[in-house]
Amino acid sequence: MNAMLEYIRQYADTILDRYRDPYHGTPLFFDGMNTLTGDPVKWRNMEGTDWEPSNIASQQNLFRTLAGLSALTGESRYKDAAKAAIKWHFDHADSSGLLTWGGHCFLDLKTLDTVGPEGKNKVHEIKHHYPFYELMFEVDPQATARLIKAEWNCHIDNWETLELTRHGSYGRPLQEKGFWDKPMHRDLEILREAKGLSFVNIGNDLIYSAGLLGQTVPGEERALEWAEFMAWQYVRTRYPATGLGCYQFNRPVKREEAPTDENHPQFTYSFYGDRAERQFGPEYGEVAKEAWVLFKMDPDAMNGPEGIYGDSTLAQLTLARQLGDKGETLKKWAVDGLEAWLHYAYVPETNEIKPMFADGKDLTGQVFQRRGFYGRKGWTFERKPINTIVFLSTVTAWAMTGRESLWQHVVAMAKNFGLGEWNPADPKAPGDRLTASKADAILLFAVLEVARATGVSAYLELAKSIGERIMEQHAHRGMFLPSDKHIYCRFDDTDALALLTLIATERGCPELVPGFRSQGGYIHGDIQIEDGSKKNIMDIKDIYPLTMA
Repeated sequence: MNAMLEYIRQYADTILDRYRDPYHGTPLFFDGMNTLTGDPVKWRNMEGTDWEPSNIASQQNLFRTLAGLSALTGESRYKDAAKAAIKWHFDHADSSGLLTWGGHCFLDLKTLDTVGPEGKNKVHEIKHHYPFYELMFEVDPQATARLIKAEWNCHIDNWETLELTRHGSYGRPLQEKGFWDKPMHRDLEILREAKGLSFVNIGNDLIYSAGLLGQTVPGEERALEWAEFMAWQYVRTRYPATGLGCYQFNRPVKREEAPTDENHPQFTYSFYGDRAERQFGPEYGEVAKEAWVLFKMDPDAMNGPEGIYGDSTLAQLTLARQLGDKGETLKKWAVDGLEAWLHYAYVPETNEIKPMFADGKDLTGQVFQRRGFYGRKGWTFERKPINTIVFLSTVTAWAMTGRESLWQHVVAMAKNFGLGEWNPADPKAPGDRLTASKADAILLFAVLEVARATGVSAYLELAKSIGERIMEQHAHRGMFLPSDKHIYCRFDDTDALALLTLIATERGCPELVPGFRSQGGYIHGDIQIEDGSKKNIMDIKDIYPLTMA
């Protein structure tokens, strides 16, 4: 453990000493670096200029790591560095209190200009980010409260109907006084039409932020009421017969007739009405709504059912845990929804999820009859492997409730993720020595959750073996990389945070390390490639996974 901690310390030292602003002397960090050349990661815009991204949305796990490292070493400089970066952003917020943030808006550290890939207009986007608000409150509670209100303000276009937009506008006027005193309309139409789409990966970030604000700042208690009211919109839109869903609580209003040509470049756009209904309504009827889609065609996409039951459920559970008695309703909603989905969708024999709408009927093998937003004519619905975030959310739900049915799912997932044969009859009697076959930070968080919930040393030993594998397989060139063949280190990746959590748990003080909330931010948009043409990419899919030939 001492060698592990020393490696993390040296990793953090390198970032602090070499990967903060070398041009202007600000306390800002680069997002990542090329481990072969030492250069910061770059994003080439459509004019052929290389931006050097500093995106605070892609640094929240880095900040958690730095805060945890200070707590475990007693050296304040790591946490102080994170706080200094946050303060700089507060000092340079827009007129409403928003930070330069998100998948489409970041700083070019070479110039300190606010930039964004073409096609997205430098909009504010917050999706499954769950920022390190606790540290922000330490830095400046007033600025943090203003930031959270500004996020709600820029992502809600209509408070009467709770119409959301995933792309928020900077500079929207904000009236802080009485901000949460708006009326809550509890009789809103289910699946009401709206221009903006209420994706859970936006709405849940708002739920999370308001919940923390209501708990943390005296006088802001009504923020928690709004967090619960927003969460209820998703709960009340679950499919009545199954309790499944929903990804969004409204449906797109039809603003014009759709093109008749399926090859039209705008054929799949949402302003022609509900995209699932257009594509699947003739075969599946009323359940064919975007809100009730519980399948995804891209296994790496950050949406789909795992967006509901993985990232969002985990964030609501961790928020509920922080809220204590005030979080009981959020906890019940999150756990009930997860348990219903696992009942209908999870296949323990293969660790896969069934494609379905929220009526719970298995669509595996059925053929798309026409092209649409979800794929081309002739495609078939397929089962997809479950991801580790769902395992972590399931473990957390079990740890917080003790539901025996959830433990059965935990045992099946643990086996499928190479964590050995866990005892389905008794979590506290794991039996034979447990083994780990993967180096995975999310699995490490999950096993540590079980270790803390049971107090059984065998799970902690299992967690240590995962930590050892992470060090063996991911610790390269002083950084953390998926393998020694990978080129780029992404500073927001979670290996270091997971290992610090392991060290703190082994020492009996897990509370010293900030809790994991999500896998962090991203940049998404057009880049210029070698031949001068453009390509639409995400840095987490198209830059950081690059390997040497």
